[in-house]
Amino acid sequence: MPKFGIAKFSDLSGPTNPTGILSPAFLMLKQALDGGDSSENVTQALYDWLAQRKVTPEQVDKFLDLEPDQAFSELLKAIGGGLVHDPERGRTLPPLVVTTLKRALAHIAGKHVLRSERELGVAQNRLSRIKSKFAIESAQELVDLMLNG
Repeated sequence: MPKFGIAKFSDLSGPTNPTGILSPAFLMLKQALDGGDSSENVTQALYDWLAQRKVTPEQVDKFLDLEPDQAFSELLKAIGGGLVHDPERGRTLPPLVVTTLKRALAHIAGKHVLRSERELGVAQNRLSRIKSKFAIESAQELVDLMLNG
């Protein structure tokens, strides 16, 4: 018969957790990953835990400029605590964890693209309004006007 116990917060610190990788936020992320939870839930758990690891959303956004596999590797490096996925050396994370973390990165990328597209649309609308209010002409329009009188 299995023996069950209750984890205490003090169990998450000390010599058996020297890098501080274990925390309530890590356990929430692990639970979301192990359960193959939705990418939204994994993303939130990931950001909650990364905040404790002093990794900012801005750092994660920078990973989006990389190729997906490299972004995944950089995310694991940022997380630290010995979390490594290197199939060539036989050090692998469970496939569900890899898939779910990659889905979380894809979800983050999608949110980043949508947010940037919205910001770009707002900026374009503002520029159009300013241009129409002040009758700003492009350099080409100005040259054409001067030449064709």
